[in-house]
Amino acid sequence: MVTRRYFFLLGPLVIFLVILSLYHPPNPLSAPSLVQPIPTVNESSSRPDETVFKPGHAKPAGANYSRILVLGKLKSEDTSWIEHELPDLQTAIYVVDDDFATLRVPKNKGHEAMVYLTYIIDHYDTLPDTSLFFHSHKSTWHNNILLNLDTAFTIESLSDARVAREGYFNARCHHDPGCPDWLHLDRPEEEWDLVKKTEERYFTSDLWQELHPGAPFPASISQPCCAQFAVSKERIRTIPLSQYVRYREWLLNTDLEDEISGRIMEYTWQYIFAGVSEFCPAMHVCYCDGYGACFGGAQQLQDWMDILKRREVSDTEISVLLDAGDQDSESLKFLRKQSDELNKELSARKEEAFRRGDDPRNRAAEAGREWKEGDGF
Repeated sequence: MVTRRYFFLLGPLVIFLVILSLYHPPNPLSAPSLVQPIPTVNESSSRPDETVFKPGHAKPAGANYSRILVLGKLKSEDTSWIEHELPDLQTAIYVVDDDFATLRVPKNKGHEAMVYLTYIIDHYDTLPDTSLFFHSHKSTWHNNILLNLDTAFTIESLSDARVAREGYFNARCHHDPGCPDWLHLDRPEEEWDLVKKTEERYFTSDLWQELHPGAPFPASISQPCCAQFAVSKERIRTIPLSQYVRYREWLLNTDLEDEISGRIMEYTWQYIFAGVSEFCPAMHVCYCDGYGACFGGAQQLQDWMDILKRREVSDTEISVLLDAGDQDSESLKFLRKQSDELNKELSARKEEAFRRGDDPRNRAAEAGREWKEGDGF
C-alpha cells in the first residue's frame, strides 16, 4: 500500500516536472530543409542515437575564411594549373603512386576516397574553415557548365558562407547523373544498369550494414556525381575521428575492385556529411547561393539551359555539314548565324546572372533564406 508519506515526498517532484514542461514544451516538427538533422554516431558504434547536424552560421560580411584544396594525383598528372591560377590557395596534394611523396596514402585504393579520408584523419585537429575536396584535372565534363567546366573558376567562385551554413556542399549543381532516386539496395539483377550505374549491384543490404552498422536502410541513394565537394570544419568535427578511421579501414580491407569501392564512397559522402541518403539540392539554388550565378529562379535557369541545348544542336548540325565537305552552303551559313546569336544570348543572360549574384540579398532570396541589412553572402 502507498503511504501518505510517499505522496508528500512525490508531490514536489510532480509539481516541478509540470512547471518544467510548461517552460520547455516539445519542439514542433519543422519543415524539411536542405540541412536535415540526422542521427549522430557514437565512438563505439554507428547506430543512430540523437540528431546533431544543424545548419551552421556564416561569418559577418567581409570576414575571411581559411580554406584548403585537397586532392590526389598520379606522378604523371600535371597539377601546375593550381599554382598558376590559384596561387594563394593552401593545398594538400597527395601523390598516390609515389612512396617518397611528402603527402602519401596508406594504399593507392578507392580512388579519391582514400585521399579524402586520409587528409581528414591526419588533420582532424588543424582543419581550416573550408576543406575543398576535388580531382586533379583542371577541366572535366562533370564540372558545371555555367562555370565553364573549369575547376579553378569553380573553386574561386565557391561560397565559403554557403559551406559554413550548410556544412556540406556538393560542387556539382546538375543532377544528372546521380539524382534523383539513383541507386537502390538489393536491386534485382534484371534491373541492373551496367553502363551508368556499375556500382549499384554491389549496393546490398549487407554492404550498407558494413558501412553504417545499425543505420536504417534507405529507399534510395542519390547525389550529383562525381565526388567533388566542400565541407566546413564544424561539420567534419561533428563526426568522431574514429568513424573516418573505420571508413578508411573498410576501404583498405574490402575485396571490391578499386573502381567499385571508390564509386560506393562517391555515393556515401552525402550520408556521412549531410546525414541523408538522397541529396539533390535545387540546381538554381546551388548555382546562385553556391557560386553567385542567380538567374532569378528555377524556370529562368531552365530557359538558359534550353537555349544552350538549341546552340548545341546547331553546332552538331554544323559539324555534320563540315564532315560532309560542305564549306559555303546557305544551310551552313544559317546554322552558323543561329549559333552565334544563341551564344550572344547565353553570354548576356549569364553575365546578368552573375551581376545579380553580386548582391547578397538576391542570393538569399533565391535560396529561400532570411537576410537582413549587414549580412554577407
